[in-house]
Amino acid sequence: MLLASPYHLSLDPAETAAGRPFPPLGPLVSAAELQALGHSVAFYDASLVSHVETFREALRGHQPTQVAILSDPHSVPVKMCTLGQRDAALAMVRLSREAGASVLVAGPDPTDHPELYTAAGATHVVVGEHDGALLDWAEGRLAPGIAPRRSNTTHLDTLPDPAWELVDLGAYAERWRRRHGRWELNLSTARGCPYRCNWCAKPTWGRSYHVASPERIARQIFAARARWQPDGLWFTDDIFAVKPPWLSAFRALVGSDPLPFRCNTRADLVREGAYVADLAAAGCREVWMGAESGSDTILAAMDKDQTRADIEIAVSRLRGAGIRVGFFLQLGYPGERYDDVLATLDMVRSLRPDEIGISVSYPLPGTGFHDRVRDQLTKANWSSSMANEVLFAGAYPQGFYEAVREVLRAESAWWTWRPGSSRGALRRTGALPWHAVRWPVHRARMRWLGRG
Repeated sequence: MLLASPYHLSLDPAETAAGRPFPPLGPLVSAAELQALGHSVAFYDASLVSHVETFREALRGHQPTQVAILSDPHSVPVKMCTLGQRDAALAMVRLSREAGASVLVAGPDPTDHPELYTAAGATHVVVGEHDGALLDWAEGRLAPGIAPRRSNTTHLDTLPDPAWELVDLGAYAERWRRRHGRWELNLSTARGCPYRCNWCAKPTWGRSYHVASPERIARQIFAARARWQPDGLWFTDDIFAVKPPWLSAFRALVGSDPLPFRCNTRADLVREGAYVADLAAAGCREVWMGAESGSDTILAAMDKDQTRADIEIAVSRLRGAGIRVGFFLQLGYPGERYDDVLATLDMVRSLRPDEIGISVSYPLPGTGFHDRVRDQLTKANWSSSMANEVLFAGAYPQGFYEAVREVLRAESAWWTWRPGSSRGALRRTGALPWHAVRWPVHRARMRWLGRG
């Protein structure tokens, strides 16, 4: 049996430029599940290979009778369901069928568009979480065709640890350390997200939320630290530590010398001083918040259930605890006008986050946002992650959003600059004159297109 992760970093310019590749966490858990049942499992990780044709060589070498092509539901670039990654996965399906294997496919994009994968030759396509269906397929109990959505796994402690030994973690570490001087390993504490933001795609777990025990996560961290020596961790959870009592218990378990980590959170969670104190003591060094917009009107339209005031309080709390802050920002959500964009610029300028990620709003199937603009779509998916193409009839042209993004990038480059001799620090220093020259051009373009 051959398990394959179809995500190709080479097809993702934004993630390649970031230099922070992560191994496919979800598929490695699946491999461990099959191993625990006594199956002989080979693993193909497309992340660091240059071309999908490499998969043909793996098929020739392993000669599997069963191939499971599993996209990682914990990965943000995978959840973006981009056309480049879809084409690669469909090519892997066709190659597997040419080799005579039964093919199961699962992941966010197969969940959204199962018919594309059956048309390519997949014998089984799983909608939603794939754990139970995968095990049934491995043992011949799953009927061919599109497998309907099953109930999600509720007790995450019953899942095995990822089969890290099946991938070359050294290759990931080398890329990280060459670029950043350190390496982070990805772990997950939970599956799903309980919040109702109407633009957020939740193809695998829906709006359900289940979390592993803090004891299990602490044990995984100790084991990873002893065996692989990562410099830090990235928790892939949509929202880390939704429940404050869980965080308090986790803090106590990881001890006084925790492994540093980054995570995603929400502004309303980090309004409370006790929560932030636990977060810092547990090892958190950087959090990313879905700030999205500086306009309360747009936040309300998104069903974000937070306000700009929440964001301001959260940043103050986190900074007071020595935790770096990153903002995810969205431009172009339906109803957004020029004054709303100016409110976002004002928020970023006043709060000065340590990092920013900027995108135009991306409508994905299964969201209220997608339903709202379905009839206005000019294209269904981005070609690669963070392609930032405006896919529906927005209030302003593509060039406006590009100009806003460049204004924010140029301004943040100055307040986030720190002296240093690492490659990243030297690169940021070298970019400052470039930003200084381009900033007035982009600001003028933003004003012209926004007010015109």
